[in-house]
Amino acid sequence: MKKDSSKWRRLGLIVLIIGTLTLMGCSSFSLESFKTVKGSNMDQEDRQGADGQGESPPEGSQREDVPAEEPAHEENNPIQEGNEGSDPNEEGNGNPVFTEIPPSQNTQESPVTAAPEPAPPGTPVRTFYELSGTPPTAPGLAMKHRVFKEEPPKIVYLTIDDGPSENTVHILDILKQEEVNATFFVIGTQVERYPELLKKAYEQGNAIGNHTYSHNYSEIYQSPEAFVANLKKNEELIYKLIGVRPKVIRTPGGTHGNFHISYYNAVDAQDYLVYDWNVSTGDASAPLVPAETLIKNVKEQAPGRDRIILLLHDAPGKWTTVDALPKIIRFLKEQGYEFGVLSPEVAPILFPGGFYS
Repeated sequence: MKKDSSKWRRLGLIVLIIGTLTLMGCSSFSLESFKTVKGSNMDQEDRQGADGQGESPPEGSQREDVPAEEPAHEENNPIQEGNEGSDPNEEGNGNPVFTEIPPSQNTQESPVTAAPEPAPPGTPVRTFYELSGTPPTAPGLAMKHRVFKEEPPKIVYLTIDDGPSENTVHILDILKQEEVNATFFVIGTQVERYPELLKKAYEQGNAIGNHTYSHNYSEIYQSPEAFVANLKKNEELIYKLIGVRPKVIRTPGGTHGNFHISYYNAVDAQDYLVYDWNVSTGDASAPLVPAETLIKNVKEQAPGRDRIILLLHDAPGKWTTVDALPKIIRFLKEQGYEFGVLSPEVAPILFPGGFYS
């Protein structure tokens, strides 16, 4: 029995040793595995720390806990007849603001409506009628014979489009100081915003011309009838304010590319006269043109012309036109020009393309 008991003790000891060795082997494996996995994770974290991000997620994926960045939205640009010939454009509603704003500090945006562009390079210019009053001739064209007044040997007509606006205040002051007058081709939507400026311009001896109510190309150039209706709407607005129905008109963008024979016949039937221009400051060629450039353009285009219809703009944002105007007027005076205003007694100047379309 003693022998058997010793045998069982030895057997138990062997089992205990084997079990202990087995447990020690598993623990060793687990520890090594933990060290390996932990080391791998730490290496990845170190790489992320160095790169700042780690691997980028696939394009189009987004973490749910981080809100997606909203795309930037472009702001809609309000109108301007700011550039003639482009579909044009302007300000809030209500009565005009008469606070004096120095031109150099005027940062107002250009209007929603666009101003007429200067004539395309190379486009010939001629009188709308012959100075004798004989209308142009073209197939299908039916226009009245008119009588125009005699003019001085050298005369310039300042024409100012797209107002009224805050800039009109400064232009009126300059005209008064220089003792000259101009013709303001006004837009109806601007007249509604600045009725007192329309009255002031007229009372100061300036002429008022019709530049349509909306200056919206898609509306006014739908048909000759739509164009005349837009003119009539502006005419009624002007009449209620100053008691005058202007018969001198300027087409938004000028007649080039916009008018054809049916338009001429339609406006002539309503006793309107259309006026383009033969000298331009170029103030509508960009949102803001340096005053020095505007002056230079006039000095280059005026020589050799006895009759000038000069295009300028008083649309919101055109403060360099205000800055340039005194020097332009003085230059023209030095060249011997007298200043006049447009009326149905003044022979128009026109781009001829519309007679042949």
